[in-house]
Amino acid sequence: MILKVFKGLVIMIRSMTGYGRGKSCGKITWEVELKSINHRFLEIYVKLPRQWFFLEEKIRNYIRERISRGRIDVFVNCSSETLPVDIKIDKQAAASYYKKLVELKEEVGFEGPVTLSLLSVMPDLFVVEQQFPEEEELWPELKKALEEAVDNLIEMRTKEGNNLWRDISSRLDVIMERVRNIKIRSDVMIEEYRKKLQQKVKKIKEGLELNEERLEAEVVIFAERSDISEELVRIESHIAQFKNMGDAEGVSGKKMDFLAQEIFREANTIASKSADYNITREVIEIKSELEKIREQLQNIE
Repeated sequence: MILKVFKGLVIMIRSMTGYGRGKSCGKITWEVELKSINHRFLEIYVKLPRQWFFLEEKIRNYIRERISRGRIDVFVNCSSETLPVDIKIDKQAAASYYKKLVELKEEVGFEGPVTLSLLSVMPDLFVVEQQFPEEEELWPELKKALEEAVDNLIEMRTKEGNNLWRDISSRLDVIMERVRNIKIRSDVMIEEYRKKLQQKVKKIKEGLELNEERLEAEVVIFAERSDISEELVRIESHIAQFKNMGDAEGVSGKKMDFLAQEIFREANTIASKSADYNITREVIEIKSELEKIREQLQNIE
């Protein structure tokens, strides 16, 4: 697996888009091209010359060992100038040609024999076939070209994955900053509610004694109902897990997308619990960043 270093971490995330090319030269010169695009699963489409169809499954199996997601288009071309040639004669056709030539000679009155040179120019009399090696001899050379193509494809996908992770990581940092703002605001919000409640009660009960115990009870009820500390802790935990996925082997875009959904759900809970405009505004910004992250995750293997 090709690895890239980003901010001290080994980045193992790959994009699903890329291109790779490989070539090997032996009795047969193989050229392999790979193109990959986004797909929910792994789909491999192989285009081979007809005489090499029996190698298709080996190509698929090799790619499956190294790539887990995406649509992969495989184009295989080959040339074989040095292969031995076998010439076969269609003896039945030769006999038929000879018989018909003799009949034509007698019918039109031509003189002279029907010669071998005359017979040899008849169409489809000779079949020229190249002697192709067996599968055991072909596969090692083809595998070299395929391996080079897959290496190049993975390198490109890794570079693109590095760029994607840089963008995702920066957006996670923005979300963490919004979470800190919400945490600060939630501490202030309780005290603001107490003051507003005191002012409202004083206006309603002018000249009457204010029941401080009843007022505190209302503030406690409000604080419990609007408590978002658990949601904030879970979001921070999810973001920490998300960051750790950047250097975790075998992590897929699907796993990251699930974690993004969990952060989105916690943000919705915070918005529903809090009637504070400032917190709602921060939640909107968090959800906006999450939408952009999820768009990027669609391209991660």
